[in-house]
Amino acid sequence: MPDRRHRGRQLRDVFIMLALIFLVGAGAAYGATRYLQSGLESDATRDARKLSVDVLQPLLVPADAQGPVQGARYDELLSAVDERVLAGPINGVLLLAQDGTVLFADQPSLVGDHEPALRDDIHAVIAGTSQSSVDGARFRTLTALEIGSPPTLVAAELVRSHPAIVEESREVWYPWVGRAIIAAIVCFGLALVTAIVFAVIGVLRRRSARQRSTVEASRLRRKKAGADADENAPAYMHPSFKDEVAARRQAEDELRAIHHERDALADRVQRLEAELDGLKARSSV
Repeated sequence: MPDRRHRGRQLRDVFIMLALIFLVGAGAAYGATRYLQSGLESDATRDARKLSVDVLQPLLVPADAQGPVQGARYDELLSAVDERVLAGPINGVLLLAQDGTVLFADQPSLVGDHEPALRDDIHAVIAGTSQSSVDGARFRTLTALEIGSPPTLVAAELVRSHPAIVEESREVWYPWVGRAIIAAIVCFGLALVTAIVFAVIGVLRRRSARQRSTVEASRLRRKKAGADADENAPAYMHPSFKDEVAARRQAEDELRAIHHERDALADRVQRLEAELDGLKARSSV
């Protein structure tokens, strides 16, 4: 039984070890995926900054930084942006003042809106370099632009589809994350089932052993009780007494047979003696 428990523990430990290996594999696959995504996001940030500085900035005039672009100038700038900026993977353009006012957007309804939540990001971009963030399915890149001379600093936000950027990174390693996690769950489940099965087997074996010991003890008690009853019973009820009686009867029968043969032999001797006496008497005459 200890060997059975030992085998159960060994099998359970094997499943747990496999589950841990699969979890480590899932973590490694996820880490590799995140590493590839980070590289792709860095490339997208660099491309967006280059597009903002090299393509969008030359399209702007000093008046565009003074307030929301409207009227004929808006139509002119939108046409140029559609042709030169939105022709690729970029699907959204915003031009923001330092206070968060939307100076230009590819969607006319956004022009003139205020985005106070972006002020800190705009100031950080103006003081440093481009920054990117993920907002749901949108990949947003802020880049500082200089308009006119002396330059007026504004921020351009280019929007791309984030799933489209990271799709390539998910083709190699990411599918193995889910597979490894499922395999780990299965191994943990098998370890649990193994522990339960061997525990149930152990309980059943112990119960069976207790039942056998109980039956054996009951049998011994009955046997002992029977022996005690035989000792306390009258002598004529003991099997040994019956055997002694039978042996005595057989001996008596044999003795009677011997006495009968002796008597018969004595009678024959007497007859022979009488015949011998008669012969002697006749011979003397």
